[in-house]
Amino acid sequence: MDVSRRSFVAAGSGAGLAAVLGRPPDEVTFWAADLLTGRGARHHADEPRPVLTLSAGAALGLLVARHGPGVLARRVRYGADRLVAPSPVCAWHVPGGLSVGRLGDAALRRADATATNLLLTRAGGPAAVTGFCRRLGDRRTRVDRLAPGSCAGAPWDPQDTTTTSALALTHGTLLLGTALPPPARARFAGLFPTTGLRGGWRLTGTHSTGRYGTAALVGTAARGRRRVLVAATVRAGQPAVPGSRAAVTGVVEALLEGLDRWW
Repeated sequence: MDVSRRSFVAAGSGAGLAAVLGRPPDEVTFWAADLLTGRGARHHADEPRPVLTLSAGAALGLLVARHGPGVLARRVRYGADRLVAPSPVCAWHVPGGLSVGRLGDAALRRADATATNLLLTRAGGPAAVTGFCRRLGDRRTRVDRLAPGSCAGAPWDPQDTTTTSALALTHGTLLLGTALPPPARARFAGLFPTTGLRGGWRLTGTHSTGRYGTAALVGTAARGRRRVLVAATVRAGQPAVPGSRAAVTGVVEALLEGLDRWW
């Protein structure tokens, strides 16, 4: 995957961008590239935002790169003491545990924080996953803690942060590039859920939410021959305000509609 930075344009600001996104521009960051044409758009794409449980994708990629796709069948057992909220999948599988592949599914599809923690630990811990991101060329993503600390999302905290340009680089390299051999890449990519979006787009990717009204999403959107690598974040609200998957999905839908016009 190689999209030239020279092909990127700022998506605008102020009232025009707010009209496209349906919310104030300073609440949103995004990075998008059309893989057919190489053209792209970005908005505050290098501003730090919480990585939340999106570190699961890099942790899973590291495990597959290190051990091959066979690692997905290995069972990880855990006790109730390892559970953190939210754990919509892992809470039902104590003490039998889940395979690495099912942990990946829980983390990527359901933003299961326990599954993310178990994957990070299995991969060697936060520092190992940060190092893997660096080897992929991602200079901004840093994973410092397990959840719930990694999902705290305080705007002034540099720990456990990323950017939309970094999210797109890491996930794009793993899903579309040469970081994994083709058979392993296919198995890895198959763990990412696909959902329908407005305008006939199909998004294959993952999302996460946290405090301060924070939500993030990264993946590839496809429609016909078009394929867009996209990452977006939303942050709005006080500490106790939960993030909304619908909010960041709405931003991506509006962005794709805007890209149809801009491009």
